[in-house]
Amino acid sequence: MSEDQLGQRIKQARRRRGIAQSDLAAQAGVSVDVIRKLEQGRRHTARMDTLIRIATVLDQTVADLVGKPKGLVVGAEDGEMYRLRRAVLDVMPPEAEPPGAEAQRAELGECWRLYWSGRYAPLARALPDGITAARAGVRAARSGTETVRAQEVLADFLHLTASLLAHLAHDDLAALAMHQALAAAHASDNPLVAAGLSASRVWLLSRQGLVGEAESLAMATAREVEPRMGTANVDQVAIWGENLRYGCVALARGGRQAEARELLPRLASAAARVEAERPSRPWQTRVSDKKNTAPLAGLGFGATLAGMTAVTVAAADDRYREALRLETQVPAFDSISPAMRSRHLLTVAWAQMAEFRSTESVHTLLRAEKLAPEMLAHQTLARTIVAELLPRRSRQRLPGLMSLASRIGVPTN
Repeated sequence: MSEDQLGQRIKQARRRRGIAQSDLAAQAGVSVDVIRKLEQGRRHTARMDTLIRIATVLDQTVADLVGKPKGLVVGAEDGEMYRLRRAVLDVMPPEAEPPGAEAQRAELGECWRLYWSGRYAPLARALPDGITAARAGVRAARSGTETVRAQEVLADFLHLTASLLAHLAHDDLAALAMHQALAAAHASDNPLVAAGLSASRVWLLSRQGLVGEAESLAMATAREVEPRMGTANVDQVAIWGENLRYGCVALARGGRQAEARELLPRLASAAARVEAERPSRPWQTRVSDKKNTAPLAGLGFGATLAGMTAVTVAAADDRYREALRLETQVPAFDSISPAMRSRHLLTVAWAQMAEFRSTESVHTLLRAEKLAPEMLAHQTLARTIVAELLPRRSRQRLPGLMSLASRIGVPTN
């Protein structure tokens, strides 16, 4: 068995910790047969919530178990991670004179565009200078208004950096960047900035297997906003809905699917209000007025993301046919960013794989890759689907699967 296989990594981690297969199964709440088949190579993947529980017992991340590579996979040049690390740790040489506020916001918008297009390599090269300039902008601020706006820009640059680092499997550095983003958001004295960051914090926690903590944070933030729903503006509703959306996903992946389903009607109601008033734009473009500038949550939160969440909840609950039925009802799918569409298609591909619609699953994976080719190698779900589909080639033709596996770094032997 290749040491690159999931089962081998589970076996090695289990033996390092001196845990028997039966003990691992009991602590993770799965059948010992699942552990045995994984370690023997007779099974090549498992449900995401199963992988999360196994990883937690083994004190690993899911990314560690599935062999997700650290750093850039496509388009890497020299020193991107080194410069990002220096920028987050604030040890890069300070800007002699920071660019103007408008120039910084334009650069920030371009960086978000790269992120939501799944273009991680150019983004990694642009962010260190953006962070350093934003820090210089905070230091150069001469008035309360200038300070508020400079802190908001810094919070957004660090927020984006944390999101990118999570995709690149640098979880600890991502957590540090997010902590600094929150400090800048609170210093901006704009509550919408900090509330908008909460959804990304929930996502980061979920990626690290801390689904209980992710759900608690998402619901706590939603409760903070919800009592004002009667008088809330649509930006607050969007932030509430985005946190509720991540709360749904965290509940579903944490094995609390019934609770996740109960939240879906409320999520749809929030989306309906956002759709009716439609002021929201992707959160990398900022909504400005004379008093403040605040990021909107959720990349245009609305009916599309609410519909995608219903698909995710159904898939997490093993209701794969229902997930595929709901997928056909997601409205305005082409209106959201390539990266968001690509990630959603991975959920669809997982459901197709689970229903043994293998050819369709491969086709969906290739669609996801076409939308955001640099991003797919960094997606844990993509790697697990490909690993499960590869052995099926002995029974059916799956054109394109081998070359896809090679491109995203999944072993084929």
